[in-house]
Amino acid sequence: MTMTDAASPATRDGDLDALLVRAASGDCEAFVAFYDATASRVYAVLLAVTGVAEQADALLEGIYLEAWERMRGRNAPPCPGMQWVSAIAHRHATGRR
Repeated sequence: MTMTDAASPATRDGDLDALLVRAASGDCEAFVAFYDATASRVYAVLLAVTGVAEQADALLEGIYLEAWERMRGRNAPPCPGMQWVSAIAHRHATGRR
C-alpha cells in the first residue's frame, strides 16, 4: 500500500456517513460495516473515559444498539458518523444516557 492508496480521513468519514444513511433505511449489512469500521475507535473512547476494560466491553454493545435505534427513519446522521457514535459512547461511559 502506498500513501496514495490510503483514503483521506474526509473520505472515510463520508463513507461512514453513507453507511449510516443506508442503515437508516433498514440495511443491516451497512450497519454491520459501520460497526466493523468504528468499533475499535469507540472502544478506545470508552476505555479512555472509564479506565476499565471490562466496563468498556460491557458498554460497547449498548452504544451501537442506541445508534441503530436512533438512526432509523433519518436521512443522515446528526453530525459526522464517527463523531456522533463517539458522543453516544462518551455519554454511556460517563453514565449520562
